[in-house]
Amino acid sequence: MITMKAVDFALSQKNSIDQLELVGTILWNKAKLVTHFSCLSQAERHFVYIDIFESELNHGGLFSFYFNNSGAYAHEVLTAFEAVKAFESAHIFYKSLRVFSDLPVPKDIFLRRQNINELSEYSKNKWLELEQDFINTSENLVELILDYVKKNKSYFEY
Repeated sequence: MITMKAVDFALSQKNSIDQLELVGTILWNKAKLVTHFSCLSQAERHFVYIDIFESELNHGGLFSFYFNNSGAYAHEVLTAFEAVKAFESAHIFYKSLRVFSDLPVPKDIFLRRQNINELSEYSKNKWLELEQDFINTSENLVELILDYVKKNKSYFEY
Protein backbone atom coordinates (compact mmCIF):
# COMPACT_ATOMS: atom_id res chain seq x y z
CA MET A 1 0.00 0.00 0.00
CA ILE A 2 1.32 3.44 -0.95
CA THR A 3 0.74 6.15 1.62
CA MET A 4 0.77 9.84 0.94
CA LYS A 5 3.39 11.94 2.71
CA ALA A 6 2.01 14.62 4.99
CA VAL A 7 3.35 17.43 2.79
CA ASP A 8 1.74 15.89 -0.30
CA PHE A 9 -1.56 15.72 1.57
CA ALA A 10 -1.19 19.37 2.60
CA LEU A 11 -0.43 20.44 -0.97
CA SER A 12 -3.41 18.49 -2.28
CA GLN A 13 -5.86 20.83 -0.54
CA LYS A 14 -7.91 22.96 -2.93
CA ASN A 15 -7.34 26.31 -1.26
CA SER A 16 -3.83 27.78 -1.07
CA ILE A 17 -4.45 29.16 2.43
CA ASP A 18 -5.48 25.68 3.58
CA GLN A 19 -2.33 24.27 1.99
CA LEU A 20 -0.13 26.82 3.74
CA GLU A 21 -1.80 26.36 7.13
CA LEU A 22 -1.60 22.57 6.90
CA VAL A 23 2.10 22.66 5.98
CA GLY A 24 2.60 24.94 9.00
CA THR A 25 0.70 22.55 11.27
CA ILE A 26 2.79 19.65 10.01
CA LEU A 27 6.04 21.51 10.65
CA TRP A 28 5.09 22.73 14.12
CA ASN A 29 4.00 19.19 15.06
CA LYS A 30 7.28 17.84 13.73
CA ALA A 31 9.20 20.52 15.63
CA LYS A 32 7.60 19.32 18.87
CA LEU A 33 8.65 15.75 18.12
CA VAL A 34 12.26 16.73 17.48
CA THR A 35 12.24 19.12 20.49
CA HIS A 36 12.64 22.42 18.62
CA PHE A 37 12.20 23.84 15.15
CA SER A 38 15.95 24.43 14.94
CA CYS A 39 16.21 20.65 14.36
CA LEU A 40 14.17 20.90 11.15
CA SER A 41 15.73 20.95 7.69
CA GLN A 42 16.89 24.31 6.32
CA ALA A 43 13.93 24.44 3.93
CA GLU A 44 11.52 23.72 6.76
CA ARG A 45 13.14 26.39 8.93
CA HIS A 46 12.73 28.95 6.13
CA PHE A 47 9.00 28.24 6.24
CA VAL A 48 8.95 28.49 10.05
CA TYR A 49 10.90 31.78 10.16
CA ILE A 50 8.41 33.41 7.80
CA ASP A 51 5.53 31.90 9.79
CA ILE A 52 6.93 33.33 13.04
CA PHE A 53 7.40 36.73 11.43
CA GLU A 54 3.94 36.81 9.86
CA SER A 55 2.33 35.86 13.16
CA GLU A 56 4.06 38.67 15.03
CA LEU A 57 3.45 41.18 12.25
CA ASN A 58 -0.27 40.39 12.26
CA HIS A 59 -0.59 40.51 16.04
CA GLY A 60 1.58 43.42 17.07
CA GLY A 61 3.60 44.68 14.16
CA LEU A 62 7.33 45.05 13.74
CA PHE A 63 7.77 46.37 17.27
CA SER A 64 6.24 43.15 18.60
CA PHE A 65 8.41 41.00 16.33
CA TYR A 66 11.64 42.62 17.45
CA PHE A 67 10.64 43.08 21.10
CA ASN A 68 9.62 39.46 21.65
CA ASN A 69 11.62 36.23 21.40
CA SER A 70 10.90 36.17 17.67
CA GLY A 71 13.32 39.05 17.15
CA ALA A 72 16.20 36.65 17.78
CA TYR A 73 15.50 35.29 14.29
CA ALA A 74 15.57 38.64 12.49
CA HIS A 75 18.41 37.80 10.13
CA GLU A 76 17.03 34.32 9.50
CA VAL A 77 13.73 35.87 8.43
CA LEU A 78 15.57 37.97 5.85
CA THR A 79 17.33 34.87 4.53
CA ALA A 80 14.02 32.99 4.44
CA PHE A 81 12.33 35.72 2.38
CA GLU A 82 15.22 35.56 -0.08
CA ALA A 83 15.08 31.75 -0.19
CA VAL A 84 11.40 31.73 -1.18
CA LYS A 85 12.07 34.51 -3.71
CA ALA A 86 9.95 37.04 -1.81
CA PHE A 87 12.30 39.81 -2.80
CA GLU A 88 9.88 42.68 -2.18
CA SER A 89 9.21 41.40 1.35
CA ALA A 90 12.95 40.89 1.85
CA HIS A 91 13.60 44.49 0.84
CA ILE A 92 10.94 45.84 3.22
CA PHE A 93 12.22 43.62 6.00
CA TYR A 94 15.79 44.75 5.37
CA LYS A 95 14.62 48.34 5.87
CA SER A 96 13.15 47.30 9.23
CA LEU A 97 16.54 45.87 10.23
CA ARG A 98 18.23 49.13 9.29
CA VAL A 99 16.20 50.94 11.95
CA PHE A 100 18.69 49.49 14.44
CA SER A 101 21.86 51.55 14.71
CA ASP A 102 24.05 48.47 15.14
CA LEU A 103 23.76 45.28 13.16
CA PRO A 104 23.38 42.40 13.46
CA VAL A 105 20.25 42.67 15.58
CA PRO A 106 21.12 41.06 18.93
CA LYS A 107 19.81 37.56 19.51
CA ASP A 108 19.79 38.26 23.24
CA ILE A 109 16.34 39.61 24.11
CA PHE A 110 17.61 42.00 26.79
CA LEU A 111 20.19 43.59 24.50
CA ARG A 112 17.63 43.82 21.71
CA ARG A 113 15.09 45.44 24.02
CA GLN A 114 17.71 47.89 25.25
CA ASN A 115 18.44 48.83 21.62
CA ILE A 116 14.71 49.24 20.96
CA ASN A 117 14.31 51.47 24.01
CA GLU A 118 17.08 53.69 22.66
CA LEU A 119 15.40 54.14 19.27
CA SER A 120 14.05 57.56 18.39
CA GLU A 121 10.35 58.11 17.78
CA TYR A 122 11.24 58.67 14.13
CA SER A 123 12.76 55.18 13.97
CA LYS A 124 9.79 53.56 15.69
CA ASN A 125 7.45 55.38 13.30
CA LYS A 126 9.51 54.02 10.40
CA TRP A 127 8.41 50.54 11.50
CA LEU A 128 4.77 51.67 11.25
CA GLU A 129 5.39 52.85 7.68
CA LEU A 130 7.06 49.55 6.82
CA GLU A 131 4.11 47.63 8.23
CA GLN A 132 1.96 49.44 5.68
CA ASP A 133 4.45 48.49 2.98
CA PHE A 134 4.01 44.82 3.95
CA ILE A 135 0.24 45.22 3.75
CA ASN A 136 0.44 46.96 0.36
CA THR A 137 3.00 44.68 -1.26
CA SER A 138 2.10 43.35 -4.68
CA GLU A 139 3.91 40.12 -3.87
CA ASN A 140 1.83 36.97 -3.36
CA LEU A 141 3.74 35.57 -0.40
CA VAL A 142 1.42 32.57 0.00
CA GLU A 143 2.08 31.40 -3.56
CA LEU A 144 5.81 32.06 -3.28
CA ILE A 145 6.03 29.97 -0.11
CA LEU A 146 3.95 27.17 -1.61
CA ASP A 147 6.14 27.14 -4.74
CA TYR A 148 9.17 26.89 -2.46
CA VAL A 149 7.62 23.96 -0.57
CA LYS A 150 6.80 22.19 -3.83
CA LYS A 151 10.32 22.68 -5.19
CA ASN A 152 11.84 21.45 -1.92
CA LYS A 153 9.34 18.72 -1.03
CA SER A 154 12.04 16.19 -0.31
CA TYR A 155 13.19 18.37 2.59
CA PHE A 156 9.70 18.47 4.09
CA GLU A 157 9.66 14.94 5.48
CA TYR A 158 7.30 13.87 8.24
